[in-house]
Amino acid sequence: MNTRTHLLLYLFITSLSCFTLKAQAKKESHEKIRTYKIAYLTEKLNLTENEAQKFWPIYNKFDKKRRELYREERFEIRKKIKDQGGLENLSEKDSEVILTQIQLISQQKYEVKKAFHYKVSKILSFKKILLLQMSEHEFNRKLIKKLKGEKNKKRS
Repeated sequence: MNTRTHLLLYLFITSLSCFTLKAQAKKESHEKIRTYKIAYLTEKLNLTENEAQKFWPIYNKFDKKRRELYREERFEIRKKIKDQGGLENLSEKDSEVILTQIQLISQQKYEVKKAFHYKVSKILSFKKILLLQMSEHEFNRKLIKKLKGEKNKKRS
């Protein structure tokens, strides 16, 4: 191999390493947020040991499905629009297909949440389920506020 090939190989490996580290850092960041969320909800709900043992497996399954649907709606649909050259280049038929997909995802979100509420109502009181929803919303608001604050600090 000549020097140029070595340099290209080095640059490729360095780029790949940076990409891998960035992806790993992002994954660790998401895990850290999930850990904080679990602690926050546990504190807010004041779960007994018995409730917690039954609740968290159901919640984790629900939350995973909810994130999958969010990703599908947010990224796959945006990709379809982008692949068609943007919103302004979509045909009427393509727009109809995408709207139908959005409606199906919304329906799935509703069904997932409804099934979750049914299952968890056998473990928690309705008052705690309502508190869960309010606490999730509050956690998300605080997280967004914190992230916006960090973003503004980086700009300064």
